[in-house]
Amino acid sequence: MLRLGVHVSIAGGVAQAVERALHLGCTTFQVFTAASRRWAFDAVPQESAELFRLERARSGITPVIAHAPYLLNLASPDERVRQMSIRALDAEFRRCQQLGIELLVLHPGSCPPQERTTGIAHLCTALARMLAEYGSSPRLCLELTAGQGNALGSSLEELETMLGCLPDGDVGVCVDTCHALAAGYRLDLPEGYERFWEEFQRRFGWERLGVLHLNDSRYPAGSRRDRHEHIGLGYCGLECFRRILQEPRLRSIPMILETPKGEDEREDRINLSVLRRLARGEMLSEQELQQLWSQDGTL
Repeated sequence: MLRLGVHVSIAGGVAQAVERALHLGCTTFQVFTAASRRWAFDAVPQESAELFRLERARSGITPVIAHAPYLLNLASPDERVRQMSIRALDAEFRRCQQLGIELLVLHPGSCPPQERTTGIAHLCTALARMLAEYGSSPRLCLELTAGQGNALGSSLEELETMLGCLPDGDVGVCVDTCHALAAGYRLDLPEGYERFWEEFQRRFGWERLGVLHLNDSRYPAGSRRDRHEHIGLGYCGLECFRRILQEPRLRSIPMILETPKGEDEREDRINLSVLRRLARGEMLSEQELQQLWSQDGTL
């Protein structure tokens, strides 16, 4: 079964995320367990956590993924920021355990170019502490980044360095198609696509691939700009996603859309529809794609 879903809101309570995912026909989904752009150290209220677990069990959706808040920067040269980030990540692990969430995606963080070695050392020290405390519950997945600004983790080589500094354990990798293209990996070209996955397999093995973020890119390959676009409307292109969805080795990996959203579900519904059609092997033309977006959203 194809594990395909979107990042859904927890507005109104975390259990509402399950209902939203079901309404879209998702077979997996991703959430923030707390506010994404401010420091969050509190647990989920017990009643809300129990309701989430109940609704999730009824839904049969698996796995569920959490994305760590954007403020976390375990590689920061600022000691105060690092300590706040450690506290926030510890709280994130605890919330995931409360909710029974299986996978936790984390950006590696950022630091000035001249301090990258030190920044990676700070990151690995903090992650080793978390792994000693929580093990693989949830399984931590470091995300490949676009390399915007001073972001770490924009190459498979650098992610391999990070994982190599950690104690033996089940730490995974999250591949974001927009980030990969922006970082310079030519997923838009057949040969570039093949080279990327060959390198991934050589450095990590398929067992390290924990999550796929399916996002098109608003900017071209090598731009190092992290701007997501709707599926097929950006520089990754439809063929990139067709290859992923038709790849037997990837079909068991949870695939999450983080494409732009409006005030309703229309954008998510169209993007999901496009991916499902590609997964079925349908040949969707650029003209048909444009027609989908010009309609009223009823698919």
